Amino acid sequence: MLFNTLRFALFFIVVYALYRRLGHRWQNRLLLLASYVFYVFWDWRFLSLILLSTFINYYFGLRIDNAPDQRRRKKNLVLCVCLNLAILGFFKYFNFFAENLQALLEIFGLRAGRVTLNIILPLGISFYTFQAMSYPIDIYRRVIRPTKSLPDFALFIAFFPQLVAGPIERARNLIPQIMAKRNITPEQFYHGCWLIFWGLYKKIVIADGLAVITKKVFAETGDLYGGTLLIAMYAFAFQVYADFSGYSDMARGFAKLMGFNLMLNFRTPFFSTNLYDFWQRWHISLTTWIKEYLYYPLALAKFFGRQLKAPLVVMLTWAIMGFWHGANWKFILWGVYHGAILVAYNRLRPHMKALRLKRRFSFGSWNGLKRLFVFHLFCIGILFFAVESAPKMFAVLNAITADFLTPHGVDFGLMGRVLLTILPLLIIEYFQYKGDDETIVFTWPLFARCAVYYVVLYSIILYGDFGAQRYYYFQF
Repeated sequence: MLFNTLRFALFFIVVYALYRRLGHRWQNRLLLLASYVFYVFWDWRFLSLILLSTFINYYFGLRIDNAPDQRRRKKNLVLCVCLNLAILGFFKYFNFFAENLQALLEIFGLRAGRVTLNIILPLGISFYTFQAMSYPIDIYRRVIRPTKSLPDFALFIAFFPQLVAGPIERARNLIPQIMAKRNITPEQFYHGCWLIFWGLYKKIVIADGLAVITKKVFAETGDLYGGTLLIAMYAFAFQVYADFSGYSDMARGFAKLMGFNLMLNFRTPFFSTNLYDFWQRWHISLTTWIKEYLYYPLALAKFFGRQLKAPLVVMLTWAIMGFWHGANWKFILWGVYHGAILVAYNRLRPHMKALRLKRRFSFGSWNGLKRLFVFHLFCIGILFFAVESAPKMFAVLNAITADFLTPHGVDFGLMGRVLLTILPLLIIEYFQYKGDDETIVFTWPLFARCAVYYVVLYSIILYGDFGAQRYYYFQF
């Protein structure tokens, strides 16, 4: 069930009506049942994987906590993490490794039979696997104690608003909310409603509207001028952002209506002045997970008695984060691309500061230039997602740089359509950025709030694509 469908609306209304009439314990049982029903509507066959992940991490959480010494704690943690990664690896990466191993053997003149399997990628497996793994790791680090309630832990894994595409929650944040009695305040209710409608607007008006443009353009790249491809590149960046942040907003909104506070996943990333700041604002639940559970351990670990150099740790971390997105070399290259930029930025930062002082740029104009630069770096990277392969991505870049300045290279009608689509998003997010508050709209005068609500609702009704388009990040 997609959030942007009538089926989900009816599902949530029924669940919510029952939820508000039950006590705390039965609320949790209802949510667990609703979460399993929600996933069964996608594919009942893979509900067993969620149950398996639940039992593995619950069992090993207790084993780690009850282990008599540090060696056995570590042994149980390693086994638990390996089981989680084995499940994820089989369903998501088996064919990738099999095909690349076969290609490697052929380079050396060895023939190998084709061993690829017809494997369906279970929806949300990358998200709930990472969420589940944080639980035994935090128990091992003595950040949390294991929960004794299996149903409550099962709800932590399967909570339906964020089950299939995040935010990737931590046990230390979500489990205490599951176990505590929840009081829904009027402020929380209004905030939840705003997040739902704003997220729906971003999805069906902006993301799905831009998707019509980008799908057509990137399917015909060989017959298009660079200017058109450049506009499509910008459009695709906003499409992915509106699609994924729209899902996250709606997930947080539905959770808030039930008294839960899920972590903020996007925070006005296109106003960032450097890539470090950008990745602290984009897909925050993943980037913080990677930093906490991968980057820091790699940076502190010793290999053959020596620590890895910081640039190598950054590059390796980003390559893995790219691989998390999909079993394709283009995603690994995407990660290496951003890792290399971050390493270069760290080296060049002192020189950039000196350049600003030397050229006497004003603070505002300098930040504006940096935002444009960061946005274009991100757009180049997002092309890895827009096309099916790295060679085609480089072909698109070549076309953009070759002739986009020619008089016939820019489609001004297309440009105007894209600008009109993203303008309301940029206006709202500008005020959210300046006030550092996603609920900044609530502080505005009544007439301004009503104007925003009217534009959002009118646009959803008039321009929204109700064709139930899947969310872009569901493929990961």
